[in-house]
Amino acid sequence: MRRPSLVLVAVAAGLALADSSIVALALPPILAELRTTVTGVAAVIGVYTAVLALGILPAAWLARRLGPAHVGAAGLLLFAAASIGCASAESLEALLVWRALQAAGGAAGLLAAFDLMAAGGEDASLGRRLWIAAAVFGSAAGPAIGGALTDLLDWRAIFVAQAPVAVAAAAACWRLRIPPPGAPATAPLAWRPAIALGLVSASLTAILFLLVLELVAGWNVDPLAAALAVSVLPVAALAAARIGGDARVRAAAGCLLVAAGGACLAYLPDASLAWTIAPQLLAGAGMGLAFPALAGGLLPERSSADAARLLVARHVGIVAALLVLAPVVSANLSDATEDARLQGVAVVLDAPLSPQDKIALAPDLLAGVESQEPRAGLREAIEANRADFEDEDAAAYETMAQRVDDVLVNAVGDAFRSAFLVTGGLALLAALVLVVGAAVPLAAVAAAAALGVAAVAAAVLLDRSERPAEVAIQSPCVADRDLPDSGGIAGLLQDGALILLDRAACGFGSSREELVLALADEDEARRFEERYGEDPRSAGGLLGSLLG
Repeated sequence: MRRPSLVLVAVAAGLALADSSIVALALPPILAELRTTVTGVAAVIGVYTAVLALGILPAAWLARRLGPAHVGAAGLLLFAAASIGCASAESLEALLVWRALQAAGGAAGLLAAFDLMAAGGEDASLGRRLWIAAAVFGSAAGPAIGGALTDLLDWRAIFVAQAPVAVAAAAACWRLRIPPPGAPATAPLAWRPAIALGLVSASLTAILFLLVLELVAGWNVDPLAAALAVSVLPVAALAAARIGGDARVRAAAGCLLVAAGGACLAYLPDASLAWTIAPQLLAGAGMGLAFPALAGGLLPERSSADAARLLVARHVGIVAALLVLAPVVSANLSDATEDARLQGVAVVLDAPLSPQDKIALAPDLLAGVESQEPRAGLREAIEANRADFEDEDAAAYETMAQRVDDVLVNAVGDAFRSAFLVTGGLALLAALVLVVGAAVPLAAVAAAAALGVAAVAAAVLLDRSERPAEVAIQSPCVADRDLPDSGGIAGLLQDGALILLDRAACGFGSSREELVLALADEDEARRFEERYGEDPRSAGGLLGSLLG
């Protein structure tokens, strides 16, 4: 009876750790349903992580006085109740309150699990193996589990599914009653490994957060497909965790591989999931090497007090990374979406379609492209307009639609690039903290560094060779600007319409793409007037006639 109870408690510990990221693939539907922003949905992860970090030390203190069985059972019951609360939340504010309570219960469950499993024993003991598996797999597998539940059922199913597991684990805690462990002696915390643990934890959580947000919200990848794709990372982590050797080498090499994985994700040439596999293998292998080498290797983890300090170090780093990266990604995605809309309009205007059709089509296609779910809006608009084009125009329409889609995919990738490079930089900094000025065998570390540099160089070269060419927004005031020149009367009308647009845009000081959007949409017209000081809809009757 003891072994199944230990496994249940370990599963609950993994669940508490996974909850820092389990909602990652649910963030896009949460973003849409609760009408929030990228920064808002990042708080769904950040609040849980922050409260967990704040609650771990008080939970350890309670476990020493009341006993881990009592504290663990109570904490996991709170976790279960808060999970149901999260599932029933109808606003972002309510969801964040329940997430905070969930984290408080999770903190108590984590520290109790450590003592009840005797996870501070030798590496070969069952409790120690279960704790390491919970720490590695729970941290990395959260997005895959959450993504599968979101796609098969709903984002609320993520929280509903956790409740019975937590209740069963609470009962298991009660069956594993042991006396309060008291206040154990703790060794001084080595500053280098502690800082490295916080940095690499921040890097890994940010990688998962950014990757699923880019795939599902940015590129409109099916959540189940994305869940299967990101399962590469936890599998690689579990495999690499079995590698032995010098803890200093494993920790530094692991951080370097995480850095390389994060940097490679900054250079995905298109929205294919296949491009994410190699970077995830690198980051996952790095995680499997670094985490066990740091927690329990370079940093003692012999008691719940030790475990508490390491958990705090991990989650403080995660909170700091989310606070910095979420607003950066939100701002970049907003700017990139605006650039993509203008480039998309340029593609439509240059397509060999009739001038009336495409001048009306351009704003119609791009109006639904918003920073929350840009590609989903574009695909809906492309499908809605497809039936309006037949025969020769149908082929031109499909070519134009694919080119606009490529433009948007490029823009989304660019919006996430700097954030991925920052995550890679965090892990690289962790490696430098471990290596510079420390007695670390450099030969094996150099091999990991060489592999990382080669992987990043290959990613950059692939991105440059495979990525579709960017669309330039040209000045409307250039006299010899290229025109579609499709021939015939229709071609002359088309070229004349574009020349007229260019002249009007040149007079306003805008691009012709901005002018087309402003003529068709009131909100765009207001923005145009704020930017250029004139109402674009007073441009004259001929421009109005172009829009029908």
